[in-house]
Amino acid sequence: SHELKTPLTNIRMYAELLTDTLDTEDERSARYLDVVVSESQRLSRLIDNVLTFGRHRRGVLKLRRKPAVVDEVLSRLIEYFEPGLSEKGVAVDFEPGAPARVLVDGDALEQIMSNLISNVEKYAATGDRLEISTTQNKGLTRVRVADDGPGIPAGEREHIFEPFVRLGSKVTEGSAGTGIGLAIARELARLHGGDLILKPSSDGALFELTLATARED
Repeated sequence: SHELKTPLTNIRMYAELLTDTLDTEDERSARYLDVVVSESQRLSRLIDNVLTFGRHRRGVLKLRRKPAVVDEVLSRLIEYFEPGLSEKGVAVDFEPGAPARVLVDGDALEQIMSNLISNVEKYAATGDRLEISTTQNKGLTRVRVADDGPGIPAGEREHIFEPFVRLGSKVTEGSAGTGIGLAIARELARLHGGDLILKPSSDGALFELTLATARED
């Protein structure tokens, strides 16, 4: 995975540079470049998951907490995912409520949320909304991620956080994945002194992420 990461980063960088400089009238080439960029971004997320999972299995997975604003981290990430979600007809509604500057591993938070949002992109695009909201209270930050897709079958809900488990249903047909994204997301949440759980929902899926986030002194 380490060997793949560097050339993939270069592919992404040059594809994004080409996208910025391409003649806007060349629609076919623009579509091709969009595929290169989006697929390289997806592969980057998969590699990050594998590397993180490997560190976790070796017992060397650690956080690097730095001062950051959770709402700002999420705003940047949502902006990154919005084009792909919009193309699939999914509108993002973000309700920020975590404005304090706190100690958090921003990279880990991005990885947790990337796994949750990319799952919506892959499995819940039959719906038309993604709602993300944040709250903060007494050193605890809470993030709720809700969609109105097909949801998670009752019999699968206890297993979705297990490594290498993928739902055995039509929900995942045609979607590639390693089955470690949610396991990694939960482990990173727990390293933060919090958790990642699936909450009851009348439709779609509702995940709740909690993080212990002490304020910056």
